[in-house]
Amino acid sequence: MTKRNNLNYTIMNMSDLTNEDKVFIRTIFNEMRKSIQNFITERDFNLSNAQLFAFLSNSPAALAIASDGAVDEKEIAGIEKLSKGIDIGSSVNLDLMEMMAVAFEPDNCITNEEFNIRVGSEILFLAKNFKKYESEFVNALKAMLTFDMNPKRDGSLSSSFSKLMDTMIENNVSKDKEAEMKKMKELKMKIGI
Repeated sequence: MTKRNNLNYTIMNMSDLTNEDKVFIRTIFNEMRKSIQNFITERDFNLSNAQLFAFLSNSPAALAIASDGAVDEKEIAGIEKLSKGIDIGSSVNLDLMEMMAVAFEPDNCITNEEFNIRVGSEILFLAKNFKKYESEFVNALKAMLTFDMNPKRDGSLSSSFSKLMDTMIENNVSKDKEAEMKKMKELKMKIGI
């Protein structure tokens, strides 16, 4: 088999995973986890692989909201609305869950129920503390995007991140929309979308 730069996790059959694929998965999850380790430690938010994947998949919302330097009531309402739809059971399918099982997972992870309850407040905390954690989350999202086999395809991680960020900004009319859109474009470029 030729070396892979990306892994198509939506199609890959676990029995077809090579040792190289498993190392790739472990490496990417380790990189994602390591990138946001300060956040995880400071927030006492010890995440399973599925929780990490779901949290990072929704963290672009926090980055988008905070791109104007402030988090207002309308943005808080947007995060609350978003967080009601975040659920491990619906965010991570069984094939993806099985694939993640080859990656290291820390002991003492929070339960999925606790994750579902806390995820909104953690996204809000991230938005309010954007400057402190920006580079860590940009690096984690870049690592996560290495799983994206076809970034231009609708439903890919790249298009999902971009769409989520755009939706959060569209629902928030700031005083200087042009400057905010410019910052958003710069942030997307940093992430690689």
